[in-house]
Amino acid sequence: MSARAASNRIDDRSIHRETSVVTVDAPNDLALIHDPGVALVHWQRAMPAALREGLESTADGTLPHVRFSAPLRAVEQATVAAFEAAGIGSSVARHLLIGDIVLLAILYSHVEQAEWLSVRLERIDHDACRKPHVDRVTTRLLCTYRGAGTEFGQTGVENEDWRCDLSLRRFDVGLVKGLLHPSARSSDTSKLLHRSPRFTADSQERFLLCIGSAEPPRPRARDAGLLH
Repeated sequence: MSARAASNRIDDRSIHRETSVVTVDAPNDLALIHDPGVALVHWQRAMPAALREGLESTADGTLPHVRFSAPLRAVEQATVAAFEAAGIGSSVARHLLIGDIVLLAILYSHVEQAEWLSVRLERIDHDACRKPHVDRVTTRLLCTYRGAGTEFGQTGVENEDWRCDLSLRRFDVGLVKGLLHPSARSSDTSKLLHRSPRFTADSQERFLLCIGSAEPPRPRARDAGLLH
């Protein structure tokens, strides 16, 4: 479904007008992020028990912690390599997790018409990105597989006015509009800020997926045929 078609399907009642959040239950509706009135598309979803249980039983500090840029066709290979480098052996949970990461990469690529993607898999065991902010990107996809999810809320003139209105659940997908999106400055969507949840001694280590668009590497002069 194109972004325009998805925007035409939006139900005015489905947008929380104070926060510019639209909650959906189908992946095709992620394209609603391009609606001028939407700052966040929140896809609520359930995942197989084998994945939930596998992640719960995984020891802290063992999941991959990596960042890479790749064309969509190479995301699966790069993700598998990251898990193998981390020493995560073959299992049903690993198969399901890698499959879901690749699925979200495909969905994001279709929404953004992006051939090259930036993928981050992060283990978080400390306070990270505690200051509410809006990313300087066009859009970014977030999904927390372990631990508490990303927090969203509105702000007034000062950041001190910020309050958490929504915490993404584990496995929920948040597609966030950034400051570089064409409609960000023409609406109030830039007032929806997000941050990482507070990490305490009792908190579970987070495992977070972030996907954005990336620029393909520039060809070297030799590869471009400029040197003879």
